[in-house]
Parts: sequence; C-alpha cells; structure tokens
Amino acid sequence: MSTRSASLRALRIPQHLGLALTLASLGIACSSSDSSGTNQGSGGTAAGGAGSGGLAGTSGGTSATSGGASLGGAMGTGGLQGSIGGASLGGAMGSGGATGSGGSAVGGAAAGGTAAGGAESGGRTGRGGQSAGGMSAGGATQGGATGEGGAAQGGTTAEGGSSEAGGAATEGRSAGCDQEPTIPSSQYNNGQHISIQVGNMQRRYILNVPNNYDNTHAYRLVIAYHELNGNDNEMYANDYYHLLPLSNDSAIFVAPNGQQNGSPCTGTGTGEGGCGWPNPNNTDIDLADAVVAQIEENFCVDTNRIFATGWSYGGSMSYKTACERPLGADNGFVRAIAVYSGSQLSGNCTPSHPVAYYASHGTHDSVLCYDSTSSSSGEACQVGNGVSLFENFANANGCTYQVPTKVTSGPHVCTELSGCTDGYPTEFCSFNGDHTPDPSDGGQSWEYQTAWDFLSQF
Repeated sequence: MSTRSASLRALRIPQHLGLALTLASLGIACSSSDSSGTNQGSGGTAAGGAGSGGLAGTSGGTSATSGGASLGGAMGTGGLQGSIGGASLGGAMGSGGATGSGGSAVGGAAAGGTAAGGAESGGRTGRGGQSAGGMSAGGATQGGATGEGGAAQGGTTAEGGSSEAGGAATEGRSAGCDQEPTIPSSQYNNGQHISIQVGNMQRRYILNVPNNYDNTHAYRLVIAYHELNGNDNEMYANDYYHLLPLSNDSAIFVAPNGQQNGSPCTGTGTGEGGCGWPNPNNTDIDLADAVVAQIEENFCVDTNRIFATGWSYGGSMSYKTACERPLGADNGFVRAIAVYSGSQLSGNCTPSHPVAYYASHGTHDSVLCYDSTSSSSGEACQVGNGVSLFENFANANGCTYQVPTKVTSGPHVCTELSGCTDGYPTEFCSFNGDHTPDPSDGGQSWEYQTAWDFLSQF
C-alpha cells in the first residue's frame, strides 16, 4: 500500500463547485461549501423550517443548512436555487463555466429534442437486450450474433489480462467505427437533449464528442452521472465534472438524465429538485445499457475503455453500474470508475468482477458517511460508506486490502493498494472536508485532475 501527499498532486482548476445537498429520504442534513472550500455549519436562518434557497454569487456562493432543512444554494456560479418546502435536497452544481457567469441555464432546449434513435437500429446484443432506440423488437434480444463491434471487435482480454493499463490488451472498436453517425450533429456538443425510449419511459441524455472527431479512431467513453437535484443540463454546464477540457479531445462524454418517483426527470433548467438515481428494478441500469448501445452504434467507441463517474448520488450510480456491468462479464462494459463521496443509494451490490476503482471522500461528510465509525449525527450509517465501497472493489480486484489513510488535518492523502490484479489499480483519497464535489487544499482544487489521471491511464 502506498500513500501519497496531496501537495504533489494539487492542480488549480478555475471552475469551482460547491453544493449543499440533503438526502431527505435519509433524514440527513448537509453542510455546504463555498468556492474556497469553507464549510458553513448548521443552524442557518430558517423561515418556518423551510429552506431559504442559498445565494450563489460570482465567488461561488455560500449557503447554510437550516435546522434539519437544507438551504438549496446553487453551486459555483449558477444564480439562485431555492429550497423545496422544509426538506430541500440541495441545489444544482455550478455551471462549470467561467466564474461570475451568472445564473443562465445551459441546455435550455426542451426535453425530448430530436429523438435520435427513436427508430430502433438493432442495438447491441449482449447489452441487456437494449437497442439503440430503446428495447429491441420483441423485448430482450436472444443474444444472437452481434453486428460489427457488438462485442468489442478485437475482443476483450480475460480478467486481469496482460496489459499494463488494465486488462484490455487490444483496442475494442464499436459498430460506429468507419460509419457516419445517424444522430445529427445538431444534437450534440451544444447541450441539446437526445431522447431514448427505455422500457416504458422516455429518457434522455446530453452528448459531447471530440471537436476533431474521426470515425476511424476509437475513443474513450465517459458516463457522467449527476447528483441528487442535478440533471443532464448541469453536467453539460460544468463540463462533465470538469473532465471534458482535461481530456484534450480524447474522449466522448455523455450525461444521462435521472428519474424521480418512477418518472423520468424532464426539467429544462440547470438542476431539478428530487432528480436522482433510485434505480427501481434496475431501470437506471437499463438506461445506461441503452445509452451506451446507442453511442456505440453511432460513434467510434473503444469498447474496452468505457468509464463512469459521479458525485454523491451520481457516485452511487457509478458504483452500481460498475458492479452490475463490469467489462469482461456478460453484458458488461465498465472498465474503470471515479466515485466522489458515494454510497449505495442505487441498490446494494457486491462486485464479483474487477473494475479499476478510484474514490475520494471527506472525513467530515455530513450526508454520506466516510466510514463505519463516522457520521455527522453519531448514528450508524444506513447506506454503506465510502471506505466500505472501496473495500468491496479492493476485494474484487484481488488487492491486499488495508484501511486507507484517514486524514485528520492538512492536505488530502491518496492511498493506492498493492497486490491488485494487474491492470486494476484501486485508489482512495481522503480529504479533510464535508460533502463536496470540489475539495481543495489551501484553495487548490485537485479532484478532477486526479480523477482524469486515473481514468486516462487506460
């Protein structure tokens, strides 16, 4: 096991995120973070117990919790995000654009857009039977011969493989390689919603492809899951957790949109109250299957290098997707994930196949527990914790498990386990902070560069 100081890995990122999020379903209040990483304690002003909608200014904004009711507070530069009744579930993450940009919503096109893939295009067999336009004709496919790239052309090496960078010794090429996409160019790189039928729900996602996209080159694919009260518009606005500019046109990015109360989220603003990833009956996993299949059908994807990332509820969905759809397993496609302050909110799952795993978590997280010994209320954690998720994948990855170093003060510390199956590194970064997607060391953001360094090694 190796431990590395944050001072060697810090990078200043100009776009800062800070968000107050309360999981009403868990009855946990959340402290929020301003752009400098200063946490505001509970006990803010309340009006009859209702959250008062924190103000976010050009400096990133500050917000506070109020009793048990969280004050909304949009992250970063995103104007005002009011709380909902007495149990606000936080605000939207910031736009990720230039700070001080105001609160204009990005991706304001109405939900639905042009239904690219509304007509089924055969999909990819072996991906849960999802076609590019939703469920394939007649329900689940029978797993017949896949088309070009259906199961990665070039194949997927056995678990562990022989590749230094992770089990996939060869490049996988999807059906979209050497083909012109049927999704029109007006539907991507601009925040437009792409509609997709999944089961009995009309879902949607936002897509970015490299500016110099070449259909003869196979690209990484990154799935960015938003947090509770976020949405696909928000992911587009903040450049998919700020990974898009770091990728230097080496990856395709997609932001699926969540659901609430058994219905798809349809908001057109940046963030939507209650929108998350409850994943009833794996319906959000079905969405992931369908989105990946549609993108593989239309664009040239390296099917051995598909990743997922997300914060809070989005981190939970990233964990669930990796657990349910690991590359090398039947219907699997996830090679590596980056989980920020996650838990098991999208359905419990214990991984049985390796997936390269990066995680970060604040030691004072007041929403989702850091480990089994800590919660803001002193009560036992009800939905798992950051360290236990890390341990689950450490076991699946064949690592020699040791509890990662827990920071008590000072900069973050990252622990990389030893003995892991070749190509499946397993790393956990502990930081001295609350529930935030943008931890910093003395004002220096480090999260996103660290995550991209981890994912891009594959």
